[in-house]
Amino acid sequence: MRKILLSLVLTVMVLGLEAQNIRDEIRDNIRCSAGNYLAYPGPTQLKLTPAPEGKHPFYISHYGRHGSRYLIGVNDYEAPYETMAEADSLGKLTPLGKDVLQRLDIIRKDARDHYGELTRLGALQHQQIMRRMVDRFPEVFADGSGVDARSTTSLRVILSMENALMQLSRMCPKVVIHHNATQRDMYYLCQSDPRLEAMRNDSATQALLNGFNQRYDTSSRLMQSLFNDTAYVRQHIDAAKFDHYLFELASSLQSTSLTLQMTLYDLFTDDELYNHWKKSNAWWYVNCGFCPTSGGEQPYSQRNLLRKIINDADSCILLPQPGAHLRYGHDTMLLPLVCLLEIDNYELATNDLESLDRKGWVNYKVIPMAGNLQIIFYRSSPDDTDVLIKVLLNEKEVHLPLKSFDGPYYRWNDFRKYYLNKLDAYEK
Repeated sequence: MRKILLSLVLTVMVLGLEAQNIRDEIRDNIRCSAGNYLAYPGPTQLKLTPAPEGKHPFYISHYGRHGSRYLIGVNDYEAPYETMAEADSLGKLTPLGKDVLQRLDIIRKDARDHYGELTRLGALQHQQIMRRMVDRFPEVFADGSGVDARSTTSLRVILSMENALMQLSRMCPKVVIHHNATQRDMYYLCQSDPRLEAMRNDSATQALLNGFNQRYDTSSRLMQSLFNDTAYVRQHIDAAKFDHYLFELASSLQSTSLTLQMTLYDLFTDDELYNHWKKSNAWWYVNCGFCPTSGGEQPYSQRNLLRKIINDADSCILLPQPGAHLRYGHDTMLLPLVCLLEIDNYELATNDLESLDRKGWVNYKVIPMAGNLQIIFYRSSPDDTDVLIKVLLNEKEVHLPLKSFDGPYYRWNDFRKYYLNKLDAYEK
């Protein structure tokens, strides 16, 4: 019994330490609290594991999220400004509130008529990702190789693709590039599934999220710091909604040129930033992960994408010099794809939203702006049928639920068999 108790105590201590690590990461880099609004930080793994002897990269299959952007809706900028401007006209702002009002005015003017558009930083992110891809795997982009690039019909995604391709053409002018953004490709680049959408929007799912969010009040102290009349706030302001507006604005500034001029992160305490992230992370898990309450099937929303990745690769393996397939889309596709692939611990299935960061389910590590998944294919020659793969998530080697051939390398035949069986079983 004593050994059992000691084991339980150690387990609790380890889990608590893991949770503290995420809190520490956010405290050390408050931009991480932005979750999916985190501007792409670049690769954390600078040196990749060498390929097994005799194997060389010959093909890349890729899916990438668009780069940094402005917030999508006009209300994301105008609503919080108008709330504070009206309060100011009635003498209800504190000195800090008046200062924030001036900042919001600058931010909304900078964003006017750019809603949802790619920023300069977003363009640069995709240029840099492509540069590193070519530098790391030059054999894939040898003269005469073909690159087929496809984008969703969203302008910010199209421009992300075009910036990557411009970088590629500068570095490898003899690569043959085909690219398109057409509704015909949306069935796999941006699949919709009314059945799964209904499951994540039902009353039980919303109750789970609402109950979790209510445990983390991030607005009370903030309202007192910005407004000098608590009765006015209570009667005229939706504090939770206003708090959310300000946090999203604070998060999105890192993607624009204004990040060098101002911040809104000073409005929040370390605990409030962490709690905002926890609520956002829980939302992404319920909507994109294997959460049982939302049906336990949400990652299958990307079954068409995964099947397309497999089919395209099967065709390219037959070619002597295939090159790459580059696909560009959104965070709502990339995150469930990572979960569907069971990368690292993202196949997690739990209704305990408190445990997500303890168990390594962390949204900003998967879907920052310009987040990307690269599957690198290796062989010794075009006649080599023992094809190996390595998967990079945000340019870092990751693990799959398969028997490893050597470190982060896996056999392609094992990959395709495992995931085709998984997709077939679901679709039956």
